Amino acid sequence: MGDPSGVGPEVTAKALLKVQFPKGVEPVVIGHRDIWERCSSRQVRVECIHLSAHSGIVHQPGVSTAESGRDSLLYLEKAVELIKSGFAQALVTAPVSKESIMRYIPGFKGHTTYLAEAFGCQNVEMLFVAEGVKLVLVTRHVPVQDISTLLTTKKMLDVIRTTHQFLVERFKISKPRIAVLGLNPHAGEGGHMGTEEIVAIIPAIQQARGLGLDVAGPFPADTFFEPRHRQGYDLIVAMYHDQGLVALKAVYFNSLVNLTVGLPFIRTSPVHGTAFGIAGKDSADPGSMTASLRLAASL
Repeated sequence: MGDPSGVGPEVTAKALLKVQFPKGVEPVVIGHRDIWERCSSRQVRVECIHLSAHSGIVHQPGVSTAESGRDSLLYLEKAVELIKSGFAQALVTAPVSKESIMRYIPGFKGHTTYLAEAFGCQNVEMLFVAEGVKLVLVTRHVPVQDISTLLTTKKMLDVIRTTHQFLVERFKISKPRIAVLGLNPHAGEGGHMGTEEIVAIIPAIQQARGLGLDVAGPFPADTFFEPRHRQGYDLIVAMYHDQGLVALKAVYFNSLVNLTVGLPFIRTSPVHGTAFGIAGKDSADPGSMTASLRLAASL
């Protein structure tokens, strides 16, 4: 249920009322039982695995504390245990507060990196999925000033190959068409507005084509998201977090899903944060969580 003081418990309860799971798929909630019963009003008849590291602590909606961070980490640790034991085959994570968890894991960068390390996976990517669009990030939660140094030909080729394989195996797209965005304005204007396209991006595209992949670009990011330009592509490769997600969240915020590629199981999550400002007010939209549950179950 993510951070027990955020909107995670609320959107989880609302979403579970909306989703009709396929036969044989059974959801289980990991979190604090008292919070779960309050948010679900006992209408959602789903097992809740109760965990709490602090006896007597009451988590207040909208109030981020060290205790809420510790408990959200406890839920995540339990989820990893259940996946590794074979009890569970998919994981849907509600949002956590990185700031709160960093009190216990310095440098915590989010679920994706944590899960990659927990399962010893090297090439793990963030794929965002909505109706008619899929987008993967080359760099994730890093400062903007570091993006250029992290954009290497090898890194880009790893992202393209890993995601291509996932689309073929999980989404059954036999020959994915992949569009790669440039980093700089106008995709660098032939080196006049930056050289990252020439040094790293174009060589990665050429190497991917050499492997038989259908890859095009680099395309200027400011115009590519216009529906006519991206039509026909199965995957968009964005260079950094805001380049891809500003556009997608503006259009698909309540139906967009974060899907982790490269793990030995399915993991999805909603694309919003803990939203402490509205936690406990029963106003959080469960759309992204609903889509996350449906996609995890279908895959």
